Amino acid sequence: MEEKIEPEGYVAAVLLLIMILVAFVNVVTRYLFHASIAFTEEIEVAFFVWVTFLGIGMAFRKGSHLAMVFVRDRLPIRKHLIIFGQVLSLILFIVVFYLTARYVYLDMTMYHSTTMALGIPMWVYTIGMPIISILVIFRIIQSMRGGIKNV
Repeated sequence: MEEKIEPEGYVAAVLLLIMILVAFVNVVTRYLFHASIAFTEEIEVAFFVWVTFLGIGMAFRKGSHLAMVFVRDRLPIRKHLIIFGQVLSLILFIVVFYLTARYVYLDMTMYHSTTMALGIPMWVYTIGMPIISILVIFRIIQSMRGGIKNV
């Protein structure tokens, strides 16, 4: 049976493709022209963080996030531990959403910081964090609704 790919999987694939292309161009220019392209690190780091958060959301959707299954499967309160872990994850990503949204807001209104190499506003890179955090929160809630039935 073919597995359905969620929208964040496509976004992550596009971001990874861009990262690969940017890194490849940087390597080619470094070896052929003996000059490195400075802005590539900015793009790669920002996209790497975004891809990581997209992967977290996908893992919660599939129920494949890390767990200490050896311990969990041997305890009689397995269902309660799973619910507890999901609630803690939900709280964590609500805090992550709040803090990153606050950072983006402050950067847009007060700080106006820019990146070193390209000089573009920092919030362009960090705006993905609160947006993807909302997706992760949604996926955790989805996991909580569907995961308890399967335990």
